[in-house]
Amino acid sequence: MTAQAPKTNPLKVRNVHFKFDEVPKHWILGSTIATHFINSMHIVFPEGEKFFIRSVRRYAKDMKDKNLVKEINNFCGQEGVHAREHERFWEVMNEQNLQPHRFANFLKKTAFSGKYSYEKVSRNILEKIKPGLGDKFSLSVTTALEHYTAILAHALFLEPIATNDNIAPQMLELLHWHAAEEIEHKALCFDVLKEVDDSYILRVSGMSLATILLFGYITAGQVYFIAVDKDKSIVKMPFETYFLIKTIVFGQIGKELSKNLLSYFRRDFHPNDIDDRHLVDNFFKDKAYA
Repeated sequence: MTAQAPKTNPLKVRNVHFKFDEVPKHWILGSTIATHFINSMHIVFPEGEKFFIRSVRRYAKDMKDKNLVKEINNFCGQEGVHAREHERFWEVMNEQNLQPHRFANFLKKTAFSGKYSYEKVSRNILEKIKPGLGDKFSLSVTTALEHYTAILAHALFLEPIATNDNIAPQMLELLHWHAAEEIEHKALCFDVLKEVDDSYILRVSGMSLATILLFGYITAGQVYFIAVDKDKSIVKMPFETYFLIKTIVFGQIGKELSKNLLSYFRRDFHPNDIDDRHLVDNFFKDKAYA
């Protein structure tokens, strides 16, 4: 029997505008490796979120639940603001001579808009197998990526190094705001996919490709930014790499990934099975933009 999803608060679109004044080049612990790991996400997230919007909006008119249609619109609004705010940080990265647009163009061409991009090639192949399958698979990949962002967001709120002493405060605020909204809307795409096609095979096959795409592009972005960073310290980089691996793999983030990622493969899984709404409420309780 499929678990019943608990009721959640309606999604809210918060039209925030963060200030990125005086962000140091290596804004996480002064580390080149850690900073560029997240800098790559500033490029991956905006194009990824535009893909999420395309994938889920395609089915808005097919939803029988009118409340779900409203939540799709709110989800798209939240993701649109996420994309805009991360793209605004590209200006800072450009001033730091990190040339973010070069990697952004590579990502867009190879993943989404190019003739041989993942999105176009996979859709064309799947549509030939069965009409409508391409759009369903895009929604499945989106749903899987939303699970990743939700559990990474959960981990960020529990990560001991995620403090203003270790991370530039304006950047930590951006990351926490994004994380809170990812948790807030974590079930939306899953619920849409269940209504469109409740196939277990469709759901888990999307996770396979989502994993390759997410970590493939984040790693490529990190390597790119390290390569173009003229202020990196070759001497410090081995120690920075060790610290990042220790934090990501064996720290809180790694623990949360290992604990919550595989739950996606349970047949009766629902994102709201992970009870972390309190993290959202605690974050927004004193925010003027909440």
